[in-house]
Amino acid sequence: MKKINSLSINKSSLPSSATKLSYNITGEQDAVFSLQIKDSSSPNKFYNFETNTFTTTFTSENTLSNVTLTNSYRGNVTIPAASSGNTYKFLLFASPHFDTEISSSLSVNPFFAHAEVTQNSDVTVRFSTSSEQDTSNLVGIGAFVGSTSGSANAISNKEVAFTETLVDSSTGAHGYKWTAPTSTNPSNSLADNLQPKDKDFYFEVRTKTDGSGTDSTSMIVDSVSNLVVGMSLVAIADSSDLEQSGTLGVLTYPAITAINVATKTVTLSAAPDWANNKFVTFRAYGSNLITKSIGGIFEFNLTVFPESSNARSTRVKNVGGVTVNGDISGVTSIEITANRGVSAGAKIVGPKVNSEDGANVITAVHSSGTPITVAGAQTLADKTVLLIHGSSEQGAIEGTIKIKKFPSVSADIYFDVDRAFTLSTLT
Repeated sequence: MKKINSLSINKSSLPSSATKLSYNITGEQDAVFSLQIKDSSSPNKFYNFETNTFTTTFTSENTLSNVTLTNSYRGNVTIPAASSGNTYKFLLFASPHFDTEISSSLSVNPFFAHAEVTQNSDVTVRFSTSSEQDTSNLVGIGAFVGSTSGSANAISNKEVAFTETLVDSSTGAHGYKWTAPTSTNPSNSLADNLQPKDKDFYFEVRTKTDGSGTDSTSMIVDSVSNLVVGMSLVAIADSSDLEQSGTLGVLTYPAITAINVATKTVTLSAAPDWANNKFVTFRAYGSNLITKSIGGIFEFNLTVFPESSNARSTRVKNVGGVTVNGDISGVTSIEITANRGVSAGAKIVGPKVNSEDGANVITAVHSSGTPITVAGAQTLADKTVLLIHGSSEQGAIEGTIKIKKFPSVSADIYFDVDRAFTLSTLT
């Protein structure tokens, strides 16, 4: 008998958008085959080779019948868009009536073989910010400021604009510390080493504990989906022993060192405590771990700019501002109004301000915001407007995030702002 040797499809997976799919059938000269292509969605449909569509009504046109090979046969299928994804099955038949069988290397059944191709679903990627600080210190934190959709696992070069302003609305000292202006840089700025870095971005996985643990490095969880070695354990519900160390913005968490998929056990680099059936949160920090977790490839290009509500339209005039409330003469305590954007360590700059030997450095801010104390005696008139160099009440995040490959699942990606946004201090 003549042999049909192969059935190959030119793609291992398909995008969710409409596309063309090529296939190739090879075999010996004059081997004869028939082919059907099944859409596995509900209700099932078969490809109509005349209309190039999938139909629920089955006719002779839904079978490519009794094709005689001259070594190979190439064909194309029109695949419709499917936002929820789909699976297509190629059903290849050979008949002994035509003295043809299917090679044992292709199928154990001498008269039937099949192949499948998966069409990926659409996924949505959203971008936001996060912080471990009080939300009143960062009004706007956690809002989704950019999103896009595409086919799961699809190669892309889509850029998403990211723009967000964070404002400190708490009582007392309002705002954030920045690098003060210099003779060559007339504006407040954020030091380069505090600007957004790759490791400030993360994807988060939440699951539950299956059993309790005390000072243990072995944790059984309900699901290990999207967990990978290197992810950080950042939260355990109702646990007072998280084994975290460091300071805000540079915290060190227990990390996953091994995963047993069969038993759903993760091994940790430290030994926290937890109870049964409690939520635990893991984060994949940095693009490398995000890729390992969900397959997406991201490029982060964000910059933080100090801002002032007094002059938000410019990056140069972004210093904080206050107004002297009452004449003062030869004192270090200054009553002020409009106290937003003030911090200890910043400097007051304005008419007749004494700046010799750092006399204009703010050393303390009253918990209500006024008065402020400076290092050296000042003599200032009522309603004198003072600029604040080194702090302001808000900051803007701007830039783009490029998706070079869409992830396998819908995902929220966060920028952890705690390194960049350092809160103003009272002393």
